[in-house]
Amino acid sequence: MGQTVPKVASVAFPMAISGVYDYEIPPSLAAAIACGVPVQVELRKRKLWGVAVRLKDSSPIACLKPILDVRKDRWSDADASLIKLYEWIASYYQCDLGRVFRPFVRKSFVEAREKTIAVFRVGLPATPPALTAKQAETLAALSAHDGDLTREACNRLGVSAHMLAALCDKGALVKTTRTVLREAGELAACGEGEERVTLFDEQQAALDAVLKGMEDAGSPFLLHGITGSGKTHVYIEAARRALDAGKGVIILVPEISLTPQTIARFRRALGDVIAVIHSRMSEGERRDSLAELVTGRKRLVIGVRSAILVPVVNLGLIIVDEEHDHSYKQSDLDPRYNARDVAVMRGRLQHATVVLGSATPSLESYRNASTGKYRLLLLTRRHGEAVLPRVTIVDMKEEHRENNWTFLSRHLSERIEWALSGGRQVILLLNRRGFSTFLICKDCGHSYTCPHCSVNLIYHKPELRLKCHQCGYEEDAPTLCPACKGEQIKFKGTGIQKAEEYVASRFPSARIIRMDQDTTRGKGGHGDIIGRFERREADILVGTQMVAKGLNFPGVALVGVLQADIGLHFPDFRAAEKTFQLLSQVAGRAGRADSLGEVVVQTYFPDEPAVRAAGNHDYQEFYNREISQRQELGYPPLGKLVRIVASGTHEAAVASLLSAAARVVSDRWGALVTALGPSPAAFAKLKNEYRYSLLLKARSAAPLHEAVAAVRSGLKVPPAIRMVIDVDPVNMM
Repeated sequence: MGQTVPKVASVAFPMAISGVYDYEIPPSLAAAIACGVPVQVELRKRKLWGVAVRLKDSSPIACLKPILDVRKDRWSDADASLIKLYEWIASYYQCDLGRVFRPFVRKSFVEAREKTIAVFRVGLPATPPALTAKQAETLAALSAHDGDLTREACNRLGVSAHMLAALCDKGALVKTTRTVLREAGELAACGEGEERVTLFDEQQAALDAVLKGMEDAGSPFLLHGITGSGKTHVYIEAARRALDAGKGVIILVPEISLTPQTIARFRRALGDVIAVIHSRMSEGERRDSLAELVTGRKRLVIGVRSAILVPVVNLGLIIVDEEHDHSYKQSDLDPRYNARDVAVMRGRLQHATVVLGSATPSLESYRNASTGKYRLLLLTRRHGEAVLPRVTIVDMKEEHRENNWTFLSRHLSERIEWALSGGRQVILLLNRRGFSTFLICKDCGHSYTCPHCSVNLIYHKPELRLKCHQCGYEEDAPTLCPACKGEQIKFKGTGIQKAEEYVASRFPSARIIRMDQDTTRGKGGHGDIIGRFERREADILVGTQMVAKGLNFPGVALVGVLQADIGLHFPDFRAAEKTFQLLSQVAGRAGRADSLGEVVVQTYFPDEPAVRAAGNHDYQEFYNREISQRQELGYPPLGKLVRIVASGTHEAAVASLLSAAARVVSDRWGALVTALGPSPAAFAKLKNEYRYSLLLKARSAAPLHEAVAAVRSGLKVPPAIRMVIDVDPVNMM
């Protein structure tokens, strides 16, 4: 007996439309409809794209509107189990199911079509019209080339569009179209054929454990390897074995800046099996990458956090590199998921092996490994002949006492000269954009703040503009104080642009490039800067935190951290952890290959435990101290958090809404869930809206999620107020 064909699809929407709606499946589209497939329907007199999340035989609604169109090429029947993962994401992160599909059901993405180009082939008509001498000469030149010729190839041969049209009219050329694959630029820039690396004993032991794990699909692995220990070698060999077994692979990296190097290494080792997913790709490139994965033509995807959501045929291995990185947490829109944790759940649901790798694991992951929830793998020494760099901590208060008020300590200046004189490269880290962090009038004390946000405007010298890094507001840099008309405008604080300018003046013969959000905005910006530094076209790389993350530059002998204290005293219980991770990661960029590297850390707080532990390359020291403090306060990983932020133009109404939310929680779950607040958020005003925060804390997840669900269902949020629920928050600002 044949299988019953579903007649109704429940459709969810990625925009601000809650719930799911039933639609009739027309017989003409029945074969293309599956769970997860984008469908076009009419809703509220508009044609919208949604996603079919359930298929069924009937609906309680008598007269249903029909589904209008389907995009089957965006999904695979084999990956219908992903719906379970998406339902878990919506439930755990407290958002509507349709929002989880947002990356794949945007109108511009869904309606992106395959790209075709015109091609020409020499025809052999039985009785061709007579050709002119010039046409015959051109045809002879084209005939010398086998296969199809693109219009660009014809142009290179000096054949005009008019000549091509004339030859086609006479039947001497046949014009057809050919589908072309749009790939990310990173794929086009790398070759194949890297020699296989011989793993040392710790690497081989880690690989053997992962391969055994791929057979039993057991609990995740935490690969804790010091910087430069060759974690990527283990990843590549594990991916090779998964592909050989016919399995699909997902590789996550935290930021776009890491994708060029990662893609190049995997492409050279594994060949043309890689698709790429990241936010700098065009919609056409994303569409083609997804189609390659859905059809199984590509079986390994490398990407940032959204890559964990894509369909991959017969998934067998998920690798999350730099698993500690907070870029894996989506904080700006629903669903506010952490790709690392979603990877663990996807591995469980799809019986895939998960490997989380880091030199500085998150406290959550290391705690899981310590308690047996994850399996711990260790790499304790660097690959090859390399050793960990020597770290010198410089007290900048002492520099000031010695009358040195520049950006560079005397020791760091000397070491930069030493590195440059030996033909080696230098990385300087300052995790602060712009030129100056605030302006002030010395005559009257007037300061320059954003008119829409409770933050200082940042001076960007190249454009002579003041910019707000929160809302994007800009204005010309002043020459006179608007309050007193005084001329004593002082630019205070140090941004990355000012550091670059000073270093250029201090070392005039050095070639310097900067890497931050302002220099990497364009498509391929990250890859261009990384490539130039790799090719030794620059001596000094000055950058923000993106230069600290997993990049491998064998020519770097020295790393300098200009202000290690930035972020250390933020109102965030993870401030020390983030500082330790950043310092440890950037220190790992020095001393690769066969050279001894050096790191100079400039700080006003040399005795801070996070700074000291990073200087000693001692993760265990930092973990033991930090976990005891988290235990005492009930913070993750010894507790669970949900942060609720409300914003609106009327401050009293915003505060009142969160007060009501706090009462809902306290009245029923007060014994199990602690409500802290509401209080003004650290950024109390953004984009002309007041912001209040309510932090909910509990020892276990179950009562916390029940309380938040009650707030979502029972609290009426006025249209003028936006309320955001952030489960397992990373951004506390």
